[in-house]
Amino acid sequence: MTKKILTDLFSRIEPVWVNASGSMGTPHSIAIHSGVRVRRNIDGFPFPGRSSRSELCDSAVVALGSIGRGDAWSGCEFRMVDNLDNLSRYLLLEMRFITPLLAQGGAGRFFLRDNSGAASCMINEEDHISICATSPGLEIEAAYGMAMGLESALDIKSARDDVLGYLTANPLYVGSGVTAYVMLHLPALELSGEMPRIYETFERDWKRLALIRLFSENGGDCAGFFLLSNKRTLGVTSDDIIHRVEDAAQSLISKELFARHKIAGLKDGDVVDKFWRAWGLLRYARKLHFPEALNMFSLVKLGSDMGMLPFIGDVEWRRLTLGSQRHHLSLSFGRIIEQSEEPFVRAACFRQFIEGKSSRRSFGQIGSSDAN
Repeated sequence: MTKKILTDLFSRIEPVWVNASGSMGTPHSIAIHSGVRVRRNIDGFPFPGRSSRSELCDSAVVALGSIGRGDAWSGCEFRMVDNLDNLSRYLLLEMRFITPLLAQGGAGRFFLRDNSGAASCMINEEDHISICATSPGLEIEAAYGMAMGLESALDIKSARDDVLGYLTANPLYVGSGVTAYVMLHLPALELSGEMPRIYETFERDWKRLALIRLFSENGGDCAGFFLLSNKRTLGVTSDDIIHRVEDAAQSLISKELFARHKIAGLKDGDVVDKFWRAWGLLRYARKLHFPEALNMFSLVKLGSDMGMLPFIGDVEWRRLTLGSQRHHLSLSFGRIIEQSEEPFVRAACFRQFIEGKSSRRSFGQIGSSDAN
């Protein structure tokens, strides 16, 4: 029997960066999105991990009451995590709106978000209040302004030490409590074998920052996606964090563009072959696991941006990258996709896209025979 899905519309709002327009091959397409997270705890309450059930409920009441009094939060809706169905939680996880810890639910755990997919807040995750603001591309200053605007509208007394600054459950975030990050797509640096050298120089030149590979399975390389963020908040101002992350992102974007220029200048038949092999695999594969699909689609996007493959726009590329995750596939098909059939359904989606990306059919309109 087919399992029909039942999910909260609240969890279907896509992140603001998914549909952001950007021209082919520009830094805006390499920097997928930027974000700033601000962590605050309520003075007088233990951290959530050390709180009793009643203390978690009480701190949630204080946090939500403070948010409700601030005009900056007027466009946000909230849900108790325990009231969200499983698919809704998984969708929010796949969009990186919430963490696995918050998704577990429990007393006093809530999630808030606005209708644009730009601002969100976790209540009683590691900290009592965890605000996140995101912007498309390398608009980290805009994300910072939004996050601090939401934080300043809170009517609470934050847990704070006169010397250390804001107190957080994780010692790494003590101080400003601010984390800034940029999600980058650096496939040319991967393809050219430059990443080991990039890592070496990064450790030397950007000691307070971290560059983490994303979507890697069993330690293998995958897709050229990286998350750049600060790894220190103590003894450094929020403004300094934002500027350091932005400068490092600009440096990596410049290196990626230079790597693309070198690849284009070489006119290497082996590189062109890699692009077309990736295209062919997505065109004909009947079974695709997520890391493999993402890796191939990353190569296809690079080949497209360099004019060596048919054009693929930034928006459709980001949409299919996000939508090819298991629970987004379930949402698109209107039924629960079991783990055993997931690779076959994903392959059908990519086949449809490559065969005719101008088609107006949605994923949910693929016939059952296409998914086998």
